[in-house]
Formats: sequence, structure tokens, C-alpha cells
Amino acid sequence: MEFGFRRTALQAVCTVVLLCFAIGLLRQGGAAPAFGAQQGVRVPVLMYHSILKDSARQGKYVVSPAVLAADLDALQKRGYETVTVSDLLAYVQGGTPLPDKPVMITFDDGYYNNYVYAYPLLQQRGMRAVVSIIGSQTALYTEEGTENAYWSHLRLDRLAEMQDVFEVQNHSWNLHEYGERRGCLRMRGETEASYESLLREDTEQTQALLTEAGLPAPQCYTYPFGACSEESERILKDMGFLCTLGCEERVNLVTRDAGCLYEMGRFNRAAGESTESYLSRALGE
Repeated sequence: MEFGFRRTALQAVCTVVLLCFAIGLLRQGGAAPAFGAQQGVRVPVLMYHSILKDSARQGKYVVSPAVLAADLDALQKRGYETVTVSDLLAYVQGGTPLPDKPVMITFDDGYYNNYVYAYPLLQQRGMRAVVSIIGSQTALYTEEGTENAYWSHLRLDRLAEMQDVFEVQNHSWNLHEYGERRGCLRMRGETEASYESLLREDTEQTQALLTEAGLPAPQCYTYPFGACSEESERILKDMGFLCTLGCEERVNLVTRDAGCLYEMGRFNRAAGESTESYLSRALGE
């Protein structure tokens, strides 16, 4: 009886000590998660499109170089460091550490003005970003050789030149349209087999375009208009894609679970909003 009492008292003392230790960690900002709680790293993703000086062109998907520069400077002032899809994969697959305050900057569609304005701004600050290209447009302007900040897309030689800053990902070959088909989704009346064949063929064309030019094969698919489905996710995963980017505005929790990199949330950068307001929303601060 006395032994049982002593054992119970010892257990009570141990419990109190552990609770005090956990409370101390929390007060110091340390991590003392409950059993089963999911740990991870918060990764906000910013989404840009076209960068132009012309104020008449600025709007929902076009911002000025000055706005981009202000955003980049504010990120660095807040202590954020840029990461790419490859960095996230290295963390998820092998535990390679991420920065204390990671942020991923993405540019959709692969406009030539990203080379003119975004590339030097990022390069000057030692920052990296992700550019997701529409394969058919890159192929077209590579063949034509045309470069115009207002409307042309990045040629393959520009993508190769920018590898010190930009990681290239897949934004479809020719599914960046919003009509009878919404982006890469299945159309009404289209059979499952026909749809899968189309999505695979379209996606593989952009993969081939890049790899045949000596560029790394994209591991991430960026959904046109953010439009995705369980069906598209299944097909892309089966094709070997390890990450997909959507357009839902939310901050991501990146864990060691590979599933966390699918349908990642992003915050679109439109003109007319201050840097402070945009980053407060996008960073969740």
C-alpha cells in the first residue's frame, strides 16, 4: 500500500515537472506541440503576372516595376527569404531546412516583360522566383524571335539565361483559355478517357519543349485560372508532378507529408493596393 502511494506521488511530481517545462518552452517561443499535432513551416506564395511601366495597362494582373520593387524591399525588410519549388521538395522529401521566414514568389504565363523588369529586380536583391510558362506561347516566340514587353512571351534562350533567378514550371501547353473548357478541366460531355488523354498530351508537350532545350523538367503544374479538380490532380500526380499551384488565397503549411504541396494557395498581386496592405494579407501578419 505504501509502495503504491509513493509511486502515485512520483507520477504526480513528474507530470507537474513536464507541464512546467512545456509552459517554459512556450513562454520562450519554443515548440511544445500536443501529441499528434501537425508541425510544419508556414509558406506564403505571392502571385504576379505582367510587369509594365505603362499606368494605362495596370490592373488586376499587371503591376508596375516600382510596385514590384517596393514589395521585394518590404519582404527583405521583414526578414523573408525566397524559396522555389525545389526548396520545398527538398524539405518535404529529405528534411533540408527552409529559411526561418520563407516566401515563394511566382510569375504566371511567362511574359517577356518578366525578363525586362522582374529579372533584374530579383537578381539585384539576391532573390529567386518561379515562372510558369504557357508552352505554346514560348514555342511561338522562340520560333519568331519577337520580343515586346507589352505582349510577347519568354523565349527558350531567355529562360535559360534566367536560371540563376527563375525556376521554370508548367502552366499547360495550350489550355490557358476560358471558354467552353475552363482551363485544364474536363468539358461537359467529354469522356473521362478523352479528357485524360488530352491533359496528358498537352502537359507533356510543355515538358518536352523545356527538356529538349536543356532546361530541367518541371515538377510543378500551375493550374490555368487556378481551376482544378480531383480528376486533374489524380492525372498530374500519376504523371509524376510533385506540386500543383492554385489561386485560392491562403497561406500554406508545408510539412514532411508530400500531399501538402498540392493545390497550394497563392495571393494575386493587383495594381491599386499598397505594398503594406498586400503583404499583410499575403503573409498572414
